[in-house]
Amino acid sequence: MPEQTIPSIVPIAPAALHDKVLEIALALPGTRFLDTPTGYGALTSKLLEAGKEVVAGDIDIAKCKLGGATKGLTLMRLDLNEPVLPLPEASFDVAVSIEGIEHLQSQWCFVRSIHRALRPGGYFIVTTPNILNIRSRLRFLMEGRYEHFKRPLSPERSWSRDLENYHIAPVSYFELQFILESCGFSIQQVATNTYKARSIATRMLKPLFRAFYRNKNNRDRKRDRGDHRALYDLIMSDAVFFGECLIVVARKSRP
Repeated sequence: MPEQTIPSIVPIAPAALHDKVLEIALALPGTRFLDTPTGYGALTSKLLEAGKEVVAGDIDIAKCKLGGATKGLTLMRLDLNEPVLPLPEASFDVAVSIEGIEHLQSQWCFVRSIHRALRPGGYFIVTTPNILNIRSRLRFLMEGRYEHFKRPLSPERSWSRDLENYHIAPVSYFELQFILESCGFSIQQVATNTYKARSIATRMLKPLFRAFYRNKNNRDRKRDRGDHRALYDLIMSDAVFFGECLIVVARKSRP
């Protein structure tokens, strides 16, 4: 029987994001993957090429450019805003969600559904625009809007594409960590796809931010609010301070 040909699909995502996520995903153990929202199927196609079994989910699964008869592929309509996703319990080794969580009305329900669908010890790779990078912080200072969340949205005056694809729920690393850990995950890795605004001027701002967080942590310790040095060190890493997108790898705790 001839070997199946899996089409190469151009990803619609920030530069190098799919490549970085794929590199991370293929280094994780396991063969059964969930990719949602899959979009056109760019990441799914690469996972299939690597010999993985993939369930590709999206609210508009018809736009996926992979045929339903593709070996190892299951196409599944998933509305990620549903309180509980109709996914089999403890059935995936790795779940991947590229640039999806910022579109959702209920991020907590989504993360809980992913946790339930993963096997004990399974991994969740989630990416989202990084609103804590220096470029996004400066935009918020001047405009009151984060980078990648900058268009005003109005049903009467916005482009239809904006209404369909608008980022409605910015989530910083602080909130994402809290959601993941509250839902039973432990964070294993934080990475990014590309670095933005890493200029001499912004590098000069970094010591100022570092001093601010150091002072804040000292105040927290004096008030018995905990020692958060590790968290603030991560916030000041190049991946968060300059990175365009957050790539967070979390692991489901074993029972």
